[in-house]
Amino acid sequence: MKKLIINIHHWLGSFFCVLFLCWFLSGFVMMYQSFPKLSGKERISLQEKGITGTLLSPFHIFQKDSVQEITSLRLQQQLHRPVFHLKTTTGKTISRYADTGALLDISSKRALDIATAATQIIAVSEITSLTKLDQWIPRTHFLSHLPIYKITFEDPSKTHVYVSSLTGELLQKTTQKERFWTWLGAIPHWIYFRDLRVHNTLWYQLVTWLAFFGLIMTISGMYTGIIRYKKKPKKRFQRFKNKWYNLHYYFGLIFGVFVCTWTFSGMMSMTPLNWTPSTSLSKTEQQLWKKHPFVLTDFEDITWQLFGQSSKVNTAREIVFSKFQGDILTHFITASNTHTSFLNTTDFSYTKENFAAIIQLFSLKNKIEDISLLTEYDAYYYSRHNTRKLPVLRINTEQDITYYIDPDTASFLFKSSTKNKIERWLYHGLHSLDFSFLAWNRPLWDITLIFLLLGGTIISGTGVVLGWKFYKRKLKKRRKKRKK
Repeated sequence: MKKLIINIHHWLGSFFCVLFLCWFLSGFVMMYQSFPKLSGKERISLQEKGITGTLLSPFHIFQKDSVQEITSLRLQQQLHRPVFHLKTTTGKTISRYADTGALLDISSKRALDIATAATQIIAVSEITSLTKLDQWIPRTHFLSHLPIYKITFEDPSKTHVYVSSLTGELLQKTTQKERFWTWLGAIPHWIYFRDLRVHNTLWYQLVTWLAFFGLIMTISGMYTGIIRYKKKPKKRFQRFKNKWYNLHYYFGLIFGVFVCTWTFSGMMSMTPLNWTPSTSLSKTEQQLWKKHPFVLTDFEDITWQLFGQSSKVNTAREIVFSKFQGDILTHFITASNTHTSFLNTTDFSYTKENFAAIIQLFSLKNKIEDISLLTEYDAYYYSRHNTRKLPVLRINTEQDITYYIDPDTASFLFKSSTKNKIERWLYHGLHSLDFSFLAWNRPLWDITLIFLLLGGTIISGTGVVLGWKFYKRKLKKRRKKRKK
C-alpha cells in the first residue's frame, strides 16, 4: 500500500508539477491584477452625464414587442439621445430610443463614436466586427451581443474597447498593461484560454478534475513525506543524496499543508456537484419581493409625466427602474451615489422592520432572530478593496440564513445559508487568506501570501526537475527492455 501511494505521488507529481508551478507563479500576479472586467462603477463613470430629450413612456416604447414581464429596465444617454434597455424574464434584451421608440442600429461608425465619447481618447483607431468571442470577452453571456465591435486605439495605453451591436454599451475595456499582466496571471491561473473558456461545461469539468487529481497528488505527497520522516537521515538535513530531492522533501514538510489546502480551496471555487445553494432570491422569493409582476402597464401616463419633470433626470448618468412591493422605484445613479424614489418622485423610505416583514414571508417557519444595520463589513459581506456599499441591512434567521439588503435602494444584495458560509471559508478563506486579521491588515496579508506562494513555487519547481528525471529513468528502462 505504501509503495502504491508513493508511485501515485511520483506519477501525478511528474505530470502536475508544471501546472502547479504555473499556478503558484501566476498567483503572485493575481494578488494585484485579476482578469480585466468593466465594473458597474467604471461603466457608469464612462457614460454621458444627464439624460435629456423627450422621454416617451416605456409602455408606448415597447408595446409592440410582446413583453410579458420585465427583469430589468434601464434608461441612459447615448450620443446625446436617451435610450431604454429592457430585459425580459426570457432573457431577451431590447434597446430602443426613448424619444422615438426606434430600435437601435449600431453601425461601426456609431460604435467608434460611442467608444470615443466614453473614453475621451482621440487617437488613430481600428474597428473590427467580431462574430465570435475573443480572449478578453470569453464568457457566454456576451454571445447575445454579437457581432461586437472591437475598437483598438493607438493611444499610449494601447486601449481596446468592446461595444455591443445590440445595446451600444461598452462591454469591456482593457489596456496593454492589463493584458500583459493577465497573460501572466489570470489566464494561466484560471486556464482562461479563449478556445477553452468559450466552452463553459468543458472548461468547468477540466478545471475541476485537474484540481481534484492535483489534490490527490498533494495528499499522497504528504503521506510520502511522513514515511520518509520516520527514517533517520544520513546527515542533518540530508535525507537524500540528490539535492533536488532534499529541497523538495524539506519544503514539502514545511509548506505541504498549505499546498494541500490551497489546491482543495481552488477546487472549491468551482463549487463541485453544485453543493451550495444560490445566493440570489428564488423565483418565489422574487415574486414576494416585488409583490406583483413587473409589467409595462406599471408605467401610467400621468405618473410618467411626473417622473419626466424631476430635476434628477438631468443629472443622472443612468436611471434603473425596479419593482418593489407593488410600486415602481427609480434609482438615479450618478458617478458618486444613487438616489431612490418612487416613480411619482416621492422619496423612498422603508424601515428595517418593513424589510424584515418581507423576509419573514419567504418562510413562516424560519423565524427572524436578529436585524442590524452594518456600518462595517462582516465575515460574509466584505470587500478587500472596499468596493461594496455600506451601510447595509443584515437579517439573520433561525435556520442560519442571512439576508443582506441595501435599505436606501431596496436592492436585495445576496443571501448566505450555512453551506454558503462554509464555502466562504473553504474557498476564499483558504485560497485568498481572506481572514479579517490578515485581509484588512496590509501589508501583513501581502507578506504572508508571498511567503506561502514562494514555498509552493519551490516545491513545484523542484518537482519539475524531479519529474523530468523520473521520466528519463522510465524511458531508459523501457529502452533496455526493448533491446533484450
